[in-house]
Amino acid sequence: MTCTETTQKIKLIDNLVTSEQRFQTLVREATVGIIALTGNDWKVEIVNAAYTRLVHRRVDQLLNHPLFEIIPEAEPHFRPILEKVMSSGEPFYLYEHPYFFYEDGVKKDGYLNLVYQPYQELNGTEKGIMVLCQDVTEQVGARMVIEAALEQMRLSKEAAKLGTFDLDLLKGTMEWDKRCRTLFGISHDDEVTYEKDFVTGLHSDDRDRILDIIDKLFVRSLSNGDYDVEYRTVGVEDQQLRWIRAKGKVYFDRQDNPTRFIGSVLDITQEKLEEFRKNDFVGIVSHELKTPLTSLSSILQLAEIRLGKQQDEFMAEAIHKALRQVRKMNNMITGFLNLSRFQSGKIHLDTICFSLGELITEAIEQVKFTTDTEIIYVPGIDLLVSADKDKIESVIINLLTNAIKYSPRGKKITITAQRKGNDAMICVIDKGFGISKDDLDNIFERYYRVENYRTKHIPGFGIGLYLSAEIVKMHLGKIWASSEKEVGSTFYFTLPLSNPDPA
Repeated sequence: MTCTETTQKIKLIDNLVTSEQRFQTLVREATVGIIALTGNDWKVEIVNAAYTRLVHRRVDQLLNHPLFEIIPEAEPHFRPILEKVMSSGEPFYLYEHPYFFYEDGVKKDGYLNLVYQPYQELNGTEKGIMVLCQDVTEQVGARMVIEAALEQMRLSKEAAKLGTFDLDLLKGTMEWDKRCRTLFGISHDDEVTYEKDFVTGLHSDDRDRILDIIDKLFVRSLSNGDYDVEYRTVGVEDQQLRWIRAKGKVYFDRQDNPTRFIGSVLDITQEKLEEFRKNDFVGIVSHELKTPLTSLSSILQLAEIRLGKQQDEFMAEAIHKALRQVRKMNNMITGFLNLSRFQSGKIHLDTICFSLGELITEAIEQVKFTTDTEIIYVPGIDLLVSADKDKIESVIINLLTNAIKYSPRGKKITITAQRKGNDAMICVIDKGFGISKDDLDNIFERYYRVENYRTKHIPGFGIGLYLSAEIVKMHLGKIWASSEKEVGSTFYFTLPLSNPDPA
């Protein structure tokens, strides 16, 4: 052998050693488990730390030992696979394969992705299989949780008879599930569109209102994408009228352009019909009570006038108290009548321009007939509003009487009116019991009443604040409240001014 041949052979050996060392390093530091098995007894030729962590064994326990002597519990599951790969010479893949191991005597389960790769030594004298193992227990567990949540959601949706919709504003496509199609009177599974199916399916009396709401919905600064409405549909195929409650959300990109509108729909037809029947009953009963109550009020007022010429203090006080109760009952019946009219859509606004300060003064005078509580009005500049005077007066009276009812005897009530931008803002301030955060979020809902030991004996039906809120909304104003327990509450509402700032 020449010197050159010897040098080349030494270089080749060095390269092989370097390659072997590099391979050993790659195997040792790999993040997936690697084990190489040879012979009929599947002796461990190569194993890395990642594999030992999977089976909870040490390298010295595995290396140069038959695998199934060290891990006997694995033999029934994996020996048949090894033998099949060895005989066929073809690689074999398993995904999310369940396995178990023992840790401190406790059996634990997991999932692996496995690759069985047959190999042969360069001299052809020895064959073996290299197994690559990736632990996917965490990913499988997370997917199972998601699948369980989705299945729970599906079952809940079916139980609640909810329909879903998905409007992709970038692609211009709309998806309706089967329930949503049913609520719009559609039985086919063909493609649906916003214009042809949704807009056309809306009741003609609700269409403009809902489309206006949706137009504002796509402007983030106006709606923040929150959608919660009630409307009627007329079925395309069955022509059936249905009442729908729809809730959803519009999603925006970084430039505040709307990209997706998704949500759910619920059939509330039966609830609405029941509500209408109840409101009709309330309206009829309230209307019938008005006539005898008006007669009783007139008789008491006449008796009070005639009694004024005599000196019977007992009868005078009795008639005075009776008149006070008649006024309370009259206000209560008026509230029920207004509720009935609101729900049937038969309430209208008779708008005139008037002084807000004068109206507040008149409202205070009316309330004083039924209470001894001191009411302080702090007037500012005179504000002119265009509104239904009687209905705004009822809002002010309701807020004042509520403040009186929910305040300890002797506490003063304060009312203010001031300009705020292009609106008039009225505040009614009491030093009463206060309202909890949970109650504060619901006080303007129909029939909602604050229930605690301080208020359980206070009469009421929970419609006054609801009616006040509806009246304010009809005037394009806002109403809200702030409160602190045992300190007091402040109720606010706004009305557009007749003389807004031209700037």
